[in-house]
Amino acid sequence: MEEVIAAFDAYARIRKAGDGILTAVRFSRADEQRAFDDLQRAVTRLRASSR
Repeated sequence: MEEVIAAFDAYARIRKAGDGILTAVRFSRADEQRAFDDLQRAVTRLRASSR
């Protein structure tokens, strides 16, 4: 569960940074996709471990 929360937090921070005009840090689409893929894998592992 902690892995999913951490992955979601990372993804949300990247998405939020992309929405801001005055954001000091910029992330590429590849960074966003990588964070989303990490989140999906974490959710998949959580689902598999709860079976």
